[in-house]
Amino acid sequence: MFDEDVVRHYQMHLANRRAMRPDHEYARVTDAEWQEFEDHFDKRKVELGACGRPYGTPCAHEHARVRCPMLHVEPRMILRLDELEADLIARRERAETEGWKGEVDGLELTLGHLRDKRDRAIRLQKQTTAPSTSAP
Repeated sequence: MFDEDVVRHYQMHLANRRAMRPDHEYARVTDAEWQEFEDHFDKRKVELGACGRPYGTPCAHEHARVRCPMLHVEPRMILRLDELEADLIARRERAETEGWKGEVDGLELTLGHLRDKRDRAIRLQKQTTAPSTSAP
């Protein structure tokens, strides 16, 4: 979900840049290219939401998505984040009991990212469900 003002300004920027370049530099997009582009965005969809990484780039956090700064959590997945947090807390407690200090550090880091993502998702949920304050 992008701010409409940001999208509009970016589109204006692209239009201005394109106006400065010769038309022959812009080839028509092939069906295969367009399919590859769409596939990229389909692959960005994950359990908790979507990865906001740029087109054509891999995700370095493939199996640690909660730590990924590009993960955009869907507000409807807040309860799933709560489940993941409970599991991480239980794992941290075991790691503390076993004396696995490196594991404790890693779990603390993941918990911090998870809580940050949940806070953002809650804020987004409030923004999208807030009643309109504009006068009729």
